[in-house]
Amino acid sequence: MNYHCKDCSYRGNSSGQDGSCPACGSFKLGRISRQDDEKPKAGKLRLTLLVGLWVYLIGLIIWKLNH
Repeated sequence: MNYHCKDCSYRGNSSGQDGSCPACGSFKLGRISRQDDEKPKAGKLRLTLLVGLWVYLIGLIIWKLNH
């Protein structure tokens, strides 16, 4: 279980002894499950756009070197 402080943005695996934030002492500490902590994966469209832009950049460099 991970904890997130709403006052100071502390993120950690433990809370204080009395349930307060270990960083600032606030009691506005929420629990975060592991599923909420995972970052979303890059979509197929985003990956295709990235590869396409790299191919375009390399093509421009090659064209510039030949002319």
